[in-house]
Amino acid sequence: MDPNAFGISTIPLQHEPYGPILPENLAGANEGKLAVVTGAGRGIGQAIAVALANSGAHLALLDLALESLEETKAACQKFKVIRVETFKCDVRDTQGVRDTFALIFTSLGPVDILVNNAGVFYGEMTSDGDFDKFWRAVEINFKGTMLCMYQVLPKMRERKSGCIVNISSRAATVDYPGGMSYSASKAAVARATATLQEEFEVEGLGDHLHTYSLHPGGVWGAMAAGAPPEVQKEMRPMFKDVPELCGNTVTFLATGRGRELRGLYLDCRQDVARLASFGRETFLKQNINKLSVKFLPGYENEP
Repeated sequence: MDPNAFGISTIPLQHEPYGPILPENLAGANEGKLAVVTGAGRGIGQAIAVALANSGAHLALLDLALESLEETKAACQKFKVIRVETFKCDVRDTQGVRDTFALIFTSLGPVDILVNNAGVFYGEMTSDGDFDKFWRAVEINFKGTMLCMYQVLPKMRERKSGCIVNISSRAATVDYPGGMSYSASKAAVARATATLQEEFEVEGLGDHLHTYSLHPGGVWGAMAAGAPPEVQKEMRPMFKDVPELCGNTVTFLATGRGRELRGLYLDCRQDVARLASFGRETFLKQNINKLSVKFLPGYENEP
């Protein structure tokens, strides 16, 4: 992939927690809420869980690797006022996801915050690739996200309260040769997030239920390290963000402080409080921070 396919920001980007998302400025901000985090066993998912724990949220941590989950649980339990439970869960498994959330509801109560972080990346050209591997990525990245949302939505709508953060990717916004399954599934996540928020707005619930799709930054973790060697060499210089940047951004959004950004595609490297200060109408009127198609002048996207 050509790194030049991405733009270059003229406003400096953040690469670690800053100002409004520093841990001390989020401590206790989600006190008493229950958060579910998928893919919580390592890397970005672990950082999200720890940041939410710092903010006072109780946690249900989901992953396939129970040993890794125990490490995350131990890190979260340093914040002694919260409850933390772990669940082995394959987000592709429809009945398994339903059963897991039933256990969460029984043992911990209704979910206030859902973070869909579980994901996988396979780097291969489509013509040389394996369809089963492609579809597995779509099931983890997109089906898993939708399955988990379907579990929490009824209670969130009933209670008129809730936040959903879906981890998307910069790959959702550009053509990504060699990353078909990742790019397509993450674009689907961003579009589903925006559509769900519009449904909330139509129902008059927009002030109470807020969703976000979030690019987690360039974090060199197990997913990136699994890319082909040539892709790693090309992309490694772009991965300079710490996982806590995403973790603390998610936690900030969960507080409701970024509600003006609901439904939008966000990049955690951009100052989230600064973005929110522009107001939701600015983004909607200019059709920015959304996935869309631009036509030649004179042609419009008519119904």
